[in-house]
Amino acid sequence: MELKLSYQPANVNGYILAGGKSTRMGSDKGLMLFNGKPLVTHIINQLQPAVGQVIIVTNNPDYQQFGLECIPDNIAEVGPAGGIESALTHSRVTHNFIIGCDMPFVSTAAIQWLLEQAGSASIIIPEHDGKIEPLFGIYDSNCLPQWHALIQQGLRKLQSMIACFSLLQPDVTGNLLFHDPLFMNINTYEELIKALNNKNL
Repeated sequence: MELKLSYQPANVNGYILAGGKSTRMGSDKGLMLFNGKPLVTHIINQLQPAVGQVIIVTNNPDYQQFGLECIPDNIAEVGPAGGIESALTHSRVTHNFIIGCDMPFVSTAAIQWLLEQAGSASIIIPEHDGKIEPLFGIYDSNCLPQWHALIQQGLRKLQSMIACFSLLQPDVTGNLLFHDPLFMNINTYEELIKALNNKNL
């Protein structure tokens, strides 16, 4: 049965942050194979049904193979904070779903559930087992001027930056859509092997 959505997917952009150096992995982790497909493909496939457009934020031209618009970081060497800044600068819609390229267990249903929570808050980020997940969240385009200013002030840590905005943190602990592996990030070969061996695939 198809989920009835209260929001309009066409009014939401989805941005996959793939601009990291992957220093712990040694190569671009979004392009590493996971169950026979590049890791980022798993995120693309789950994100596309939930949003109107998927854009990859990356400086690596190899991501053009996926047939999606790719945009570079506007501000170099500031990590995910710069990727979010580039996404908000590019966007022409209000709500932007921001996600990392290294989360193979995300699902369309979980993304849609979070988008259903969109309202007056500037940033909506789930809390799971006491931890917030800033790279699985909704960012209002109106955040851009202040977000840019925070980067110029030297802030880089996402937890510190999002604290400067109107924030909604729905607790998804126990919500079956947000099963334990969903927020798993793959940053090392050890984590890649652990993910490949996960019984919930």
